[in-house]
Amino acid sequence: MRYLKPRIVMTRCGEQVTINPNPHGKPPRSALTSIAKIIVWLMEEWYAHLFQDRRGVLLICDRYYHDLLIDPIRYRYGGPMWLARMVGKLVPQPSLWALLDAPVEVLQARKQEVSWEESSRQRHAYKEFVSKQRVHIIADSAQSMDRVVLEVEHAIAAIDKSKTPLENL
Repeated sequence: MRYLKPRIVMTRCGEQVTINPNPHGKPPRSALTSIAKIIVWLMEEWYAHLFQDRRGVLLICDRYYHDLLIDPIRYRYGGPMWLARMVGKLVPQPSLWALLDAPVEVLQARKQEVSWEESSRQRHAYKEFVSKQRVHIIADSAQSMDRVVLEVEHAIAAIDKSKTPLENL
């Protein structure tokens, strides 16, 4: 499993991967710092894609670059959104986009790191974004964990069997 965070540069600088309990609690970085950071992310994603991720194993990312397009405040992005969208087109694309969706009530019961309104906005934005991807699944994560796992496993197996991109799973 990988997390969306520059690993080569940031790890060498001594920064540990941590979960931020208040992702909207800090102001945006400067435009210059934000741009530098997404360029580093782009380079590191391509490095990982070319030299690390092609080992024939399943790679699951709990967040990916495109999360920044949905929730720039979480990443303290202070640069222009047109540039973030352009970089998003250059980042290696996953074989499968899987969104674990749930009603806002369920999301808020699980985590209250953002407001109800922000959870609702993000939920709709994620659904819209993922539904536009060629190969995707939107699983109802309000179901039992076993059912959600089964749905996602089925989607992964369908891609593996076909070896060709599938239209909407």
